[in-house]
This record gives sequence, structure tokens and C-alpha cells, in this order.
Amino acid sequence: MMKLEKKRILTALFLLAFGAAVSFAGFHAGKAGNAEQTVNTTGTDTVPGSLAAKTAAAKQTDESGRTTIDFGLLTGQNPDIYAWITVPGTVIDYPVLQKSDTEDLYDNYYLDHTADLSEGLPGAIYSQPVNRLDFSDSVTVLYGHNMKNGTMFSGLHSFADPDFFRENTQVIIYTPQQTLTYEIFAATDFSDALLPYEYDFTQDTGIQRYLGDVEESKGNFREGTQIPEGAKILTLSTCYSDREDRRLLIHAVLIGTQAAESKSTTPLQAAGY
Repeated sequence: MMKLEKKRILTALFLLAFGAAVSFAGFHAGKAGNAEQTVNTTGTDTVPGSLAAKTAAAKQTDESGRTTIDFGLLTGQNPDIYAWITVPGTVIDYPVLQKSDTEDLYDNYYLDHTADLSEGLPGAIYSQPVNRLDFSDSVTVLYGHNMKNGTMFSGLHSFADPDFFRENTQVIIYTPQQTLTYEIFAATDFSDALLPYEYDFTQDTGIQRYLGDVEESKGNFREGTQIPEGAKILTLSTCYSDREDRRLLIHAVLIGTQAAESKSTTPLQAAGY
């Protein structure tokens, strides 16, 4: 009887140890790969009306076509807003955020928080803290949900069509300091690897390995695009509705910068006074 009880105790301890080991391994595996799977989730929620109203007021385009972004107004709502993205030919026209009060280089807070800090879908367009806020990294990755209602980064799927890809070529990033124009050179079906974790973008070898994997991927490519040494690359990432282990990536290279046409709102104005 004592031997049987001892055997049961040893079995229970073994199962507890095994479970802890599996959990530990799963955490690190998720950090390297599945974290990005969670970053891009298809949903049906609409963009909250309050958020749309607040952000729409921040972007103005005059009769000459010049665009200004009132970053004072935006940061008055949320200091994590640091840029604005527009993808001509799509409905993608949103503020870009990055969680500031975190030590996690791969923080995904805005996966399930909107720009006005409401919890839930559709989240926000965002980068992880591993990327600098001035888009000066060799590769900057922005994430966004593939929403079934066509909002957020769902419009990126239009680039899977060869005709659309051929006719639509640019991504525009506005920051308080400058406007960045990128030329799209590829739209590829890619793995769900967490890119800044999988590739060391601080080293030329990591960048070249990434570009090599992009070149070997299936998708659309723009002939004649030059990617010189030291180029600044922007990657936009979203998911598929039916393939959890794959990502649609839009790759673009910086081709021009100009001083920002920006407005400035005082803190009192931003608060509504």
C-alpha cells in the first residue's frame, strides 16, 4: 500500500514538472513565432465612431493637394501616436502607434487596443518598440488587423492582384518632422515568423537574408526597383482569413523625404478648450 501511494506521488510530481517544461518551451516558441500570429487577427468589428471622428479631424488636405497632420491634436488624445500612414488606392489612412511605457521590445498592446485606448478590435496600426520612431531603422515593420469589414490593413490584400499591384505603387508615412514616400516593390505570401525577432535587422547579414527570403517567396514583384545598400525598408504585415500560419507582407523602399507640412495644437486645444 505504501509503495502504491509513493508511486502515485512520484507520478504526480513528474506530470507537474512536465507541464511546467512544456509551458516554458511554449512561451519562448510563441515569442519567436506565434506572437505575430496573434498580432494579425481577422475580425468583424467596425472602427469605433469616436475614434474615427477624432482622427479624421487631424488630417487635412488643401486645394493644392498638400496634406497636414495635426500631431498636437493626436498626441493630446494619446501620446503613443507618432506617425500617420496612407496607402493610396486603399482605405488605409490611420495614425500609427507604439507602446511607450513598456520594456518589452516586442510589445503587442495595440493588437487589441484602439488609438483612443479602448480595449478590443479593431486594434490599431502599430510598430513594436524594437523599431525606432523616426523610421530610421533598416527595416521597420507595421502591423494591422485584416478586418472583414475592409478596415485597418485588410486593404493590403488588394496588392495580391497583379493589376492592382502594378497600378498602385506608394506608401506615405507622415511624422511630425517629415513626410516619407516609399515605393512598393513586392507583395508576398510569407511565414508567420516574428520578423524583427527572426532576422537581425541591425546587421547586413540579417537584412540580406530577409530580402533573399522575400525574393524566394510567392507574390508580385515590381521590376526595376532599386534597393541600394543602406536603404530604408518598410514592411506592412497582416494575416489571411483562412491561413493562420501565413502572412501577407507588403514591402516598400524609401524613395523620398520632405519637411512635414504639419499643424500644431496646444494642449488646451487638444483637450477641447
